[in-house]
Amino acid sequence: MSHHRTSRLTALATTVVVALGLGVAAAAPSPADETTPGRLLLMLDASGSMKKPDPSGLSKIEAAKKALTSVVGALPEDSQVGLRVYGATVDSNGKPTKAACADSQAVVPVGALDRPALTRAISRFRAVGETPIAYSLTKALADLGPTGKRNIVLVSDGEESCVPDPCPTVKKLVADGVDLQIDTVGFAVSAKARKQLQCIADAGRGTYYDAEDAGALATSLGKLSQRALRPFTVSGTPVVATETAETAPVLTPGQYTDTFAVGTAPRYYAVQRTAGSTIRLSLTARPPANPESYSTERLDVTVMTPEGKQCRNDNALRFDPGRRAEAVVSQIRVDGPEDASDTDPCHTATTLRVSVHRPKGVDQDVPVEVLYIEEPALRDATGLPATLEPTGVKALVAPASGAGETVVGGGGFSDALTLTPGTYRDTLLPAEQIFYRVRLDWGQRAALTVDAPEPGEKLTLGSTSYTGFAVDVYAPDRAVLTRTSGEPRNAGSLGPAGTSLQLTEYTPEVRWANRTAFGNGPYSFVQLRKASLAGYYYFAVGRTDEPDGADSAAPVDVRLRVAVEGSPTGAPQYAGAVAATGPSTTPSASPTPSASTTPVASGPARDKDDGSPWPIVAGGGLVALLGAGGVLYALRRGRGTGPTQPPGGSQA
Repeated sequence: MSHHRTSRLTALATTVVVALGLGVAAAAPSPADETTPGRLLLMLDASGSMKKPDPSGLSKIEAAKKALTSVVGALPEDSQVGLRVYGATVDSNGKPTKAACADSQAVVPVGALDRPALTRAISRFRAVGETPIAYSLTKALADLGPTGKRNIVLVSDGEESCVPDPCPTVKKLVADGVDLQIDTVGFAVSAKARKQLQCIADAGRGTYYDAEDAGALATSLGKLSQRALRPFTVSGTPVVATETAETAPVLTPGQYTDTFAVGTAPRYYAVQRTAGSTIRLSLTARPPANPESYSTERLDVTVMTPEGKQCRNDNALRFDPGRRAEAVVSQIRVDGPEDASDTDPCHTATTLRVSVHRPKGVDQDVPVEVLYIEEPALRDATGLPATLEPTGVKALVAPASGAGETVVGGGGFSDALTLTPGTYRDTLLPAEQIFYRVRLDWGQRAALTVDAPEPGEKLTLGSTSYTGFAVDVYAPDRAVLTRTSGEPRNAGSLGPAGTSLQLTEYTPEVRWANRTAFGNGPYSFVQLRKASLAGYYYFAVGRTDEPDGADSAAPVDVRLRVAVEGSPTGAPQYAGAVAATGPSTTPSASPTPSASTTPVASGPARDKDDGSPWPIVAGGGLVALLGAGGVLYALRRGRGTGPTQPPGGSQA
């Protein structure tokens, strides 16, 4: 790794947590948000082997101190963080004595961020003794407390030296119902140590990362701290779907949270609707991956009239051979009447029922986010731009301009980083998905081009290693627009030669009339119909898990290029305000029908309204791709369909 890359990665660790801190400070959760910040324990190996030199010229222990100090210096003020160190006090001359195998200290208890205490503790410890990983992990539970989301980031340069295998300890902790995630970082480790640290991460529902030098270690620690303190969460007003449609809670436009188990009977909501309006409903879950086998998740959603007529359905499928925790997004649109003669009850009913079923997946309850947007009828469609033809949607590749600004994308939908046209740089760890969003008005389109690795960097892989990347794009209502065909490809994999990739995903021009698209072309008409709402469009950049190949598990710097094309034009004149909410507002859910309200539409609380005439609609997306051994596994979403729609129809 070049000196340029090492120094830049070190700087990036600071940038990561600085950006994280700014985001946390500005984005206060809604009053109804029941999620609480996770608690993070940094655990560092200070065994005797950490005296050895690191490729950057420092000793491993000094490199680790430098990385930790850079992370601590930029942690958000409201962090709950602690530090545990093992092997730092008992020198047993290379023998795993009883004292050496209990040499593990919580040098800074987990609690409100105390930068001076953490910095002092980091500067004082030395590399001395053994590597009691299992003992330290057991003690870590007391450090983190008995409840809530708990995260451990373990950095080690070697394997356990006090017990034959620490993995059974971790498996027991998880089996006992502990809400714990353990990520591990192997710092210039041997094959044996790597295998053990991978096992710990797998058993602890986490991920293993390789760090070959000080720069890579700083990057990994910064990224993992970000993910632990800002995990993917759902947000909104809590609501509970019922087992009978007749008793279903009635949702007005807004954002909600619920929980669904696998294999139980369908459960129900009802949605309150203003006469003549179009409803857009999405359900998003992010179930954990199954560490033992292929991870298959399915979320079925059906909208029907109170009399039982099916209006629309969607069957969102996640098939994940790489055991990544990809999001599952099921999205439905039900239009209002086309004209005064339209008496279809799906178009005219002021209350509709929603059935939700999770027939497959990891056998545990998962939180689900429900987004309900209501789009009023038009006052007058005269003069609106015509429906785009699929053959007329041309590829758009974002140009590069300059070296690019270093940025930190979000971990999910609510904290996606807003980008404007330009060039940026970010870093991806294995199994990571990073979210960005671009604001589009009517008449505009956008593209995200990703160069992996970024120009000037070289990613050298082993003879059997592959690293896959993908880009997905979602509409403001979380409808997936990712193309299923066409050029350039939206997914790719770096093989042993380390050939660079250029991946692009783009949207069509946003037009209200796109909802009636039909025909054949390089851009699927089914996807084109979804580009019929202005607001934030979400791009998600993802990377495969690398469970076995050490040389493919290092951080990868990527260049991001954003383009927005077109001038705002063709805004529809609605009969009322679009009713939609972001995570900062509090919609209502009542057990009986109530009058529909029209709240002001907004995005996440950290984003300031820039005066655009179009309200921002909270939404998001997640990428799906797996590449291994030269074979790419696309995580295809199985999509159910509603009634067959002829050309010119209004369903999407």
